[in-house]
Amino acid sequence: MSVVKKNDGWYKGDQGPFPTKVAALQTNEGQIVQKEKHKKGLLICLDYHDTYELDPKMWNAIINLFWLRKDDVICVSRDHKGHEDEILDNIGKIIGKKNVYFTQGLSKEDFCKKNNLDVDVWIDDNPKHILEADK
Repeated sequence: MSVVKKNDGWYKGDQGPFPTKVAALQTNEGQIVQKEKHKKGLLICLDYHDTYELDPKMWNAIINLFWLRKDDVICVSRDHKGHEDEILDNIGKIIGKKNVYFTQGLSKEDFCKKNNLDVDVWIDDNPKHILEADK
C-alpha cells in the first residue's frame, strides 16, 4: 500500500494522518506495529499520566524514533487506580500491553528493579514518582 504526504500528515491508503512517514509505514490497520524485542539499545520508561496522554501523536512519533535506534519502550504507571483500561487501550496498543506495568504502590524504580527491568532513561513529568512509593 502506498504512503502519501498530505498537508496534515502522512497517509497509508485511507489510514492517517500519521506524524511521520515511518509511523505510516509501520502501521497495520491503523496501529503501530510493535518491534520485536531488541538485543541492543536503551530501555526507555515513558510515563502515561501528564506525559504520554498530553500528546499521544507526538509521543508515538518519538517511540518510532526510539525503535529505529533499536531502543525498547515500556510504560510504568504508579497512579493507575481505575485507569488501567485507559492506559492499556492507549499506550498499550502502541508499545504492546505486555510492556505496560502497574507498580501496585511501589516506587517505579523499586518496581522495575524487582522485575529485572533495567531502565536506562526515565521520561516522567513528576520525577519524584520514580523514587517514591504510594503513601
